[in-house]
Amino acid sequence: MIVSPTFSELSSTFLKIGVFSFGGPYAHIAMFKDEIIIQRNWVSEQEFDEGLGICEILPGPTSSQLAIFLGTKIKGFYGGLISGICFLLPGFFIILLMSQLWRQGQSIDNFSDFLSIPQIIVISIIWGFALNLLKNRSQVWQWTTASFVFIGSIIDRSTSLHLPITLLLLLAGIFGIYQSNSKRFLSFFFIPYGFEHSYFDLKLFGFPSFLTAPIFREDIGNLLSNSLKLFYVFFKAGLLVFGGGLVIVPLLQTQVIEMGWLDSRSFIDAIAIGQLSPGPVVLSSAFIGFQVGAKEGTILLGTFFSLISTFAIFLPSFIFILLGEPLIKRIKNKVMIDNYINGVLSGIPGAILAVVIPMTGKVIVGKDIFQTCIYSLIFFISLILSFKQSIKPYKLVAISIVLGMAIQILFL
Repeated sequence: MIVSPTFSELSSTFLKIGVFSFGGPYAHIAMFKDEIIIQRNWVSEQEFDEGLGICEILPGPTSSQLAIFLGTKIKGFYGGLISGICFLLPGFFIILLMSQLWRQGQSIDNFSDFLSIPQIIVISIIWGFALNLLKNRSQVWQWTTASFVFIGSIIDRSTSLHLPITLLLLLAGIFGIYQSNSKRFLSFFFIPYGFEHSYFDLKLFGFPSFLTAPIFREDIGNLLSNSLKLFYVFFKAGLLVFGGGLVIVPLLQTQVIEMGWLDSRSFIDAIAIGQLSPGPVVLSSAFIGFQVGAKEGTILLGTFFSLISTFAIFLPSFIFILLGEPLIKRIKNKVMIDNYINGVLSGIPGAILAVVIPMTGKVIVGKDIFQTCIYSLIFFISLILSFKQSIKPYKLVAISIVLGMAIQILFL
């Protein structure tokens, strides 16, 4: 018999899950099943499986979307809000604390040396994630799609031709529909916007010019301008997080660095902190937002910007589940949707590799040849472990921090 809890019981349960939600999305899903079905019988097995199926086809972190879905099934709209927020809150506050500690550490001698090992491990985890995505896609068209996105990303990064990753992944999704020989692929919901309009790239996939215009900055100030930029960048990323949280690497890395919010090494630190904290790795957005705000002023401003970036990247998940569930139920079994997502997922490894290859060179090159050899050895060992999925990513990052501390103590 299905039991109906109070809002207090609902919030405390999802807070508890949020505190202990280490190990990635499938570990989170297993915790949901144990806590919500086995221990409390708040939803049926069928409803749980239905929710998981819906969340798998949507952009955004699967585990946080499933938390929202389960809340709606248990206590309606407000239940979904409460369950989603409570699941994310513990990780958010832990990242806020780690963000401030990281910022203070920047002024400490040898702090960058201490972070060298975790940065190497995070890069190897990203490599392993991309290679596993490729391994699971053996068809020629899927490798062709990955190659197309990889080449397009390289062109975007190295030439004046603007090919944003969001546009490349959209094309990958359309190609996924086309390769299935669907006669109706041009009726897919993205196409009415049309490629023939010059605003397609500028408005949907580039950065709106009014946000960076001098008049805008003069009228309402730099602070509001940065807030809107931050919201836009992270909201756009939240719409395209297919296939796992590490997809945020190619979606965010270029813009975060180009806007001067973080350098490449600091961006890797953001991913490392996201791996270490409970909850989805997409909570790395809180770290980035905090650093943007802290540069502008105080810790309070950093916290405010952290809220903006986190709210923006998870907002699509709340919208899709809370407002779009009836529509999603009607379309979830449509072949065209599945083919679009398959195309996007096929392009993601190319996008990740285009970003992670230059990042790899920056983190494994040490102060001398001996240090470079040690860093390279650590990288390849970690890459093998990541590719074979022998150790959970958060455990690898935790080990790397201990190793970094040991090296600091022994050699400095």
